[in-house]
Order: sequence, then structure tokens, then C-alpha cells
Amino acid sequence: MALNRRDLMKVALAETGIISTLNPLLASANKSTSKLMDGATDILIIGAGNAGMPAAIQAADLGARVLLVDKNPFIGGMLNISGGHISGANSKLQIAKGIEDSPALHYRDAMRMGRYENNSELLKLAVEHAAAMIDWLAEIGVEFTPESPFFENDHEHYSAPRTYMGPEYARSLLHPLKAELQKRIDTGQIKLQLNTSITKLLKNHENRIIGVEVRSKSGKITELKANAVILATGGYGASDALKTKYNPKIAKSKVICLPHATGDGIVMAEQVGARLINMDKFISFPGAVEGASGRLQHAPDHLTDGIWVNKQGDRFVNEQTLNPDQRERAFLNQKDFGFYYIFDHQTRKTGPGIIGWDEKQIQDGISRGIVKQANTVNVLARKINVDATRLTATIARFNQFVNAGVDTDYRRQKLTRTLSNQPFYSIPITGSILISHGGIAVNHLLQAVDANDTAIQGLFAVGETLGSAQMMGTAVLSGMSVGPAITLGRLAARNAFRYARSDPFLLAECENVKHMENKALS
Repeated sequence: MALNRRDLMKVALAETGIISTLNPLLASANKSTSKLMDGATDILIIGAGNAGMPAAIQAADLGARVLLVDKNPFIGGMLNISGGHISGANSKLQIAKGIEDSPALHYRDAMRMGRYENNSELLKLAVEHAAAMIDWLAEIGVEFTPESPFFENDHEHYSAPRTYMGPEYARSLLHPLKAELQKRIDTGQIKLQLNTSITKLLKNHENRIIGVEVRSKSGKITELKANAVILATGGYGASDALKTKYNPKIAKSKVICLPHATGDGIVMAEQVGARLINMDKFISFPGAVEGASGRLQHAPDHLTDGIWVNKQGDRFVNEQTLNPDQRERAFLNQKDFGFYYIFDHQTRKTGPGIIGWDEKQIQDGISRGIVKQANTVNVLARKINVDATRLTATIARFNQFVNAGVDTDYRRQKLTRTLSNQPFYSIPITGSILISHGGIAVNHLLQAVDANDTAIQGLFAVGETLGSAQMMGTAVLSGMSVGPAITLGRLAARNAFRYARSDPFLLAECENVKHMENKALS
């Protein structure tokens, strides 16, 4: 009888001696041979946000004893304020609408947009499990807008509409997740501990992570023991120390993430030998008014009559570009951080396109010295400390484009009128920080790894703790922060459960052999 490929694989493994160890390893791993620590929980999850909550729910459903800890007095993390966009191909809702899509197309789009600096392995995990994640959210009561899935204008468009949003933004995700979490808290499957800050990770003599040291709101220091720890503590957008260390250029951006995003998990993981990755990458979104509330309303919602100039007095981008990635990259490539939005009195009367601003806010900005006003471009240049000759030349060149009907520098389409109706105005624009791109390096099991890519036993990481660049590369992609956090949070819980209930060395060996077998059979 002819042998199939799997039979041939077994013969090859037997000849090399590997088959003799394969079966005992697999058998041992299936017997729940772990030496559980007395008084230890199975899985300790640090951070009750959009990665930690799904991880806790999944772990509890597998039968794990779960302790969920957060330093905030509330749960949900960034789901309390974010837009809550998620993306995925081939969900039931997308198929029902007749939209042709696939995880492979999602993967290719994300790779292209991220300039191929995404983590191939993690991105593939995220996109291949995204539809199941979206369907699961719908099953637990998450409501999506009638337009979902759609093309999101705040980010570069995918090749197919695959972005989803709830009518209450991220709160549409938060409320059902809270309800599911509460069910398991009520049955005792999950214990929730708030107002608890993690001070360090605990290791045993074998360098396995066995829990954490915590500080309560009252300052009491205690230890929490666990057979597996999942870090879901978020990014570091609110940490002045980490931003100054790794991204000094954007450190003065306006922080719009919650104050808890101080990179605690990232710092603690590095202290026990975890490798950090992509810490040189950080996207600061251009558009926030420096020194005041409000931000620029970008195209296509608003097509400004003004121009944007950098601190050298030059235009640097098409102010009406429909490609957010182009806008973000042009902004971050400037020598000095921030730029000026220049417009004239006619634009002031028709509305400058600052969200939340009307005539009262403009006048208040002038009174406070945030908005600069001058009857000539030369005087305006002096007030904003920009070279007057260059700014005058920039505005003159723009006016020539308006008269000619063609912008040969940046291909701007709407050239309705010149900047010539005095007085002239300038509003300082800075960047804003919602997510961070750097974080902890992990393997395909979501285990933190060291400088040699060796797994740190007992330590898993998910969500923004990994850094958004692992999904997005050097860009910001629609739905690829919240969505992968939920997806990988659930996957990490499954892996952590297997780890907590099995000898970690045997589990690692099984995974290595499984990888070898799959590779040989592919």
C-alpha cells in the first residue's frame, strides 16, 4: 500500500530518532502533569482592558482559575474613550453583504501599508482569526453600525470594506465584554482586583515567571502567585520618561490616551530579560491645536482654504490629501515638530475648520496668544518666529497656483481663492498620541522572548503591550489596534492555559516538534 505524505513524515522522523520521543512528549503534555504551586492561580492577567478582558473570559471558559488585576478603579482601559474600530475579512456580516474579501487580502493590505515592517507571524495570526473574533463579539451582544463593514476615512483605505464600529464607538464593545466578565466573576471563575499596581515580576530559581509583586491603593506590598502571567497593560503614550528616552522628537505631543498608559508591563518585562521591539517607531497624529482644545478637521470632511507651513516657513504636504498615511508621514518627516495653519480673514468668516471652534474660540485664542493675527505676512512671520522672506514666498507661490489652477508642488485639487484678505492668522498645530508602536517581542505562542528569541517561561504578552507596529508596521491601520488585542488576547489565554496545566518544558518541545512536522508536510 502506498504511503501518504504524513506516513512518509513518520518514517523520516523514525529514522532520525525523533519519533521515539514525539509520542511520549505528546502523551505527557496531555496528562496535565504540571506541578501547580500551592495557593497559586492558574492564570494571572495584568490589565483589564481590550486585551485583558477577552483573555480572562477565554481562560475561564477553558476551566482556568483566573485572577484579573488592574491599577485603575475601573475596567475597560482604552475602550472607555477610543473609537473602537476593528477590522477583519470574512465575518458573517461581511459575507451577508456580498463583500468579496479574504484574510490573505487583509494580510497583503496591512503589509503594504505598513511598509513591510509588520511582524509576519503575529499579523497572520490576527487576520486569520479576525472573522471569528468579530462573530464572537456579535454573539455576546456587540452591536455594529448599519454601515459596517465600511472604508474608514481616518486611515488609508483597505482594498475592501472591512472596518467595523459600534454606534457608541468603543463603548459598544465595552458593555457586552463587561457583562460577560461579570457572569464569570459571579460564578467564581474570575477574581477581579482593581486599584492594584504591579511593581515587578517574580521569578523562581529556574527563571520562570511565577507571579508578581503588587502595591494596593493604600501602599501595601503583597505577592500574587500564578502558573502563567499575561501582560495586557497597554502602551506608553502617557509616559514622559519612555517617550523622552525612545522618541524625544514627539515627546511634546498632546496626550489623548488615558493616564494609565505608562508602559508598566513593557518596563517590567525588560527587567526580567524580555527584548523590546520597535521602540524607535511612534506615530503622532497631526492636527491637535497646541495650547488649546480642538483639532483640524481633515479632508474629505473639510477642504481648507488655508495652508500648512513648517517652522521653516514652507508648505510640506497637500493640505487636502485624502490619504491619512501621507499626511502623517509628511508631518513626522519635518525637521522640527509641529507646524502652523495659515489662513486669512475670509477663511475666518467662513470657518477655519477646527473641530469645536467658532468665532468665540478664535477670539479667545487671539486673546490668549495662541492664535496670532497680523495685517501683513511679514508681521505674522515675526510673531510665530518664522523666516519672513520664506513665508512670504510660500504664500506668493501658493497664490500663483490658485491663479493658474494647478498646484505643481503637492497636487492640491481645491484652489478656490488666494490668501490675500487681511488680516492673516496662524494657529500652532501639534501631534497627538493615542497609541504607541513599540513594545515586547513575543513568539507565535505570545510568550515574551529574550535577546536570543528564547521564550521567557510563564510570561505572555498581548495588546498594545506588544506595540502597535507588530500589526501596523510604520503606519496606522484601521481596526488593527483594538481588533488584534481582542483576537490575540483570546489566543494568549489558550496558550497560557496549556502552559499552566502542563510542564512548560514538555509543552515547548511539543510545539517545536509540531512546527517541524507542519513545516515538513507543507
